[in-house]
Amino acid sequence: MRRHQAQRLTTALRAVLIGLGQGVLLGLAPDADEQYFADTARALVSGVSLVDA
Repeated sequence: MRRHQAQRLTTALRAVLIGLGQGVLLGLAPDADEQYFADTARALVSGVSLVDA
């Protein structure tokens, strides 16, 4: 992976995880636990879908 791509991925992951965290704090995602955050980050990096097709 090129450095530029890695930087963009890092920025995107940070934004998604901050958004999820804010959703939990605001009560918009009450069921999002640590495992949900880990699964989401893993899916974003690997391209695996969290939704059954």
